[in-house]
Amino acid sequence: MTIWVRNGNNAATEQEISAKETELGLFLPAEYKELLLKQNGGLIRKNHFPTNEPTSYGLDVAEIYYLASLNELLTDIPEQNDVDLAGKQVYFHRDESRYIGFSYADNKSLPSIIYVDFETLQTLVVAENMAEFLEALYFSPFPVDFAEQFPVKKLDQILASSNVKKTKQLLELLEDYPDKKWYLETLIRLLQKNKIPYNIVVYQSFENQLLYFRRKLVPELVEKIFAMLKDCDGIDQSATTELYKEWE
Repeated sequence: MTIWVRNGNNAATEQEISAKETELGLFLPAEYKELLLKQNGGLIRKNHFPTNEPTSYGLDVAEIYYLASLNELLTDIPEQNDVDLAGKQVYFHRDESRYIGFSYADNKSLPSIIYVDFETLQTLVVAENMAEFLEALYFSPFPVDFAEQFPVKKLDQILASSNVKKTKQLLELLEDYPDKKWYLETLIRLLQKNKIPYNIVVYQSFENQLLYFRRKLVPELVEKIFAMLKDCDGIDQSATTELYKEWE
């Protein structure tokens, strides 16, 4: 069973993977390539992995939200000059100053998986290889009490595994989230499900955005949501018409 959250990304091709390996001068782990052949990067369903010492995430745990596509792999990290790392690193995940990636002792060896926090200058080998790392991943719900402080990819990961009730709770907590573009794009993704409970949650959240944050909203996205609402089940079209008059 794949760990991907489906996002519509095309799968990478063998040729694209080979070209990337040539560019890097390294062979990517077989398990990572197998995942890319199903979907070229995106959110994953499992969101934690164990560590053998405390991290800024917890006493014995660290977080992960996505796996990088081929074009998102990172090799040149300015902060890396502050940490003495042997060999070469290719990072497939970033959360602010914290990175997870492949660490190559030499160009021919299979990489271990490392976690690096460039703010605290902490470096951990969290798995001897990619297979071991994937096996150790597990899902545990994120508490949403401090959701406003979360990066958007963490929020996306939470929403991907949320039911209607939790989605409603999260959208309400994030009503004044500063990234209004992300907020409206999230409403659009939920409307694409065209399921009545989600449609109603979206409508309520959208209405509040128009009433309280109108000047901060992206007009093109607002218009797109209005257009989508016309075809959504369970939506009071007369109320939508009145709401659009307020927007105009």
